[in-house]
Amino acid sequence: MNTVLLANGLTIIGEIALFIGTTRKNKKDILIFQIVCMFLTSVSSWLLKGYSGIVMGVLGIIRNILSINNIGSRPLSYIFIGSAIVFGFLFNNNGFLGYLAILANVSQSLAILNRKASTRQIRLACAFSSMCWCIYNLAIRGYAGAAFNITNASSYLYNALKQQDKEKKEVSQE
Repeated sequence: MNTVLLANGLTIIGEIALFIGTTRKNKKDILIFQIVCMFLTSVSSWLLKGYSGIVMGVLGIIRNILSINNIGSRPLSYIFIGSAIVFGFLFNNNGFLGYLAILANVSQSLAILNRKASTRQIRLACAFSSMCWCIYNLAIRGYAGAAFNITNASSYLYNALKQQDKEKKEVSQE
């Protein structure tokens, strides 16, 4: 089977899981669906030789597990984000576009590792991250991932805006 086709198939499955996660109401559920996506897209990145994508996927899985279990502190967040930057640079084999995987991970980590971040803030960070991944996926021939990244970014934005409207209505009714 063609490696590019297999990689894109894995990405489709992972991105469908991520799309389901964009509609979840709480942080834990969003993060669990992201773990599924990151695992499958890390395998896809390996098949497509996108090494910074693999590293960012693995670090993202660890980050989400820590966040789900409420393990963390500000120093741990700094260490984690610093590690993502260092390892991302070390394993980047796609030039400038490879740095988008690092930017995606770091921007999402800033929101997810912040215990005070609202679900809305996490969704907005994930929308930005999805757009970074979109461009990265195009660079490594992950075309299905790029298409789903646009869809997922739109869903994150839609749900963040919907959540904001819902919060405003609840405040005005009080």
